[in-house]
Amino acid sequence: MAATGTPRPIGILNWIIAAVAVAAVSVGATLLSGHFFDQTKAERIEIADSGRIDVDSIYTDRIEGALDPDYDPSRYQAIAKSFAKDPVYFDGYPGFDIKDDEIAAIRTAIADADTPIYVAFLNNSDLDDADGELDLLAARIVTEMDDTEAAVLAVDASGLMGVAEKGVYRPQMAYLSGEFKETDSRSALKGVKALSSAETVDLASRHSYKHDDHGNPLVIGRDTGTDPHDLEYSTGGAVAGAVFGILVGGGAGVGIHFIRRALKKRTAKQ
Repeated sequence: MAATGTPRPIGILNWIIAAVAVAAVSVGATLLSGHFFDQTKAERIEIADSGRIDVDSIYTDRIEGALDPDYDPSRYQAIAKSFAKDPVYFDGYPGFDIKDDEIAAIRTAIADADTPIYVAFLNNSDLDDADGELDLLAARIVTEMDDTEAAVLAVDASGLMGVAEKGVYRPQMAYLSGEFKETDSRSALKGVKALSSAETVDLASRHSYKHDDHGNPLVIGRDTGTDPHDLEYSTGGAVAGAVFGILVGGGAGVGIHFIRRALKKRTAKQ
């Protein structure tokens, strides 16, 4: 009979088997998670290097036009050309809430401004070639203009506004947005007044996130995605795989221990 407090060899064997099961499942889970990461990375690299055009989603069913450097500039050129006759442009979208007296006030405010300001009421959409980004739409318009210093205020049918500047930068100007109950023309008037009163600085002396290193307005959206070639398997992923393995392996190890113990008791009874 074994001495009191001394574990029997068969009990030690059970715990060794359980520990091996935990370790095996933990290591296996970690290796498996790494394999899935490598497999997914390889698939993304293949897609990126293939040059295939993939839709953004089944809902929008489009590519991201804002990131396309070969966008068609004709629409923006036409708007820029129209500014030679009238500093306020309407694209004909019937959803705008416009009042004539407010448009007249906009033209007066533009005429009194120290630097050229133009307003474009635009029908924007997530499906257009700028992905509905008003700042980007304004930037593409102002890029087509001959003015060395100009600002374009783009206004959509919900009163939201976007701004692009050429030659100057207004770093202290607050974010522009109309009120829900305001007309679109009232929102635009507020935007023009904000542009007119804001201090302008030379782009050479102040960094602007809306301009490139040469001071030109950014006409292509910033791609915030990570190049699939640069993806790395994170430490957090490895730890998560190991933790998952420990949980599963721990359950398997404990289960093996009690199964062996039950089988041993049944054998002893026979």
